[in-house]
Amino acid sequence: MGVEVKVIRAGKANMFLSPVFCQTLADISGADIELYNTDGAQGAARGAGVGAGIFSDFKAAFAGLALLQTIRPSGDNRLLKDAFTKWVVELEKW
Repeated sequence: MGVEVKVIRAGKANMFLSPVFCQTLADISGADIELYNTDGAQGAARGAGVGAGIFSDFKAAFAGLALLQTIRPSGDNRLLKDAFTKWVVELEKW
């Protein structure tokens, strides 16, 4: 999509509980993944709080969350990126 992602921030919940998922996403995206002590529902509520004016901005809304873990892309992800590119090509045929 032409967007350069440097950091993905997520709650340590659901698929982000899987080390395989986290490492694969980091390798494909090339971004660090920061996992916090929260989940998607709480994140959505905090984001809505910004929109409703309960919080002044996103920094205020997410203050107080503890960073639990950072997953960095592995050095050699060439095979994974090749497989992902082939998958995208097949997906776009639909």
